[in-house]
Amino acid sequence: MAIEITTRQVAGVTIVDVSGRMVAGSDGQKLAAALMDTFNKGHQWLLLNCADLAFVDSSGLGDLVAAHASIVRRGGVTRLLGPGQTLIHLLARTRLDGLFDVYEDEQEAVASFTDANNKRTQQKMAGYLQRDV
Repeated sequence: MAIEITTRQVAGVTIVDVSGRMVAGSDGQKLAAALMDTFNKGHQWLLLNCADLAFVDSSGLGDLVAAHASIVRRGGVTRLLGPGQTLIHLLARTRLDGLFDVYEDEQEAVASFTDANNKRTQQKMAGYLQRDV
């Protein structure tokens, strides 16, 4: 099942709903391109709804991390909503679980886009980029 991406607006936050499988090749790149395109259109607060994302492999995760890093470095904010166990385990195994703010409730996630929380997201990315790999 190819990846499907739709966007919607809630209280100034662009929610990117993703479904399907994000695997090596065009699927991860399609999501990264959609995130960057949305950001470049002026939507700086992005919430990636992963509830219907059936599977993510390491290549798909790499594409997601690259888009997240690019957006955050340019002053935007991305957060994850409802990631499944596969994505949660992949984030933990790759030690990227601390990089993303993860929410299970959409209302709570949308409310999290505040100046203080957004600044914390910027600081997390800066710390990640400075750590020894």
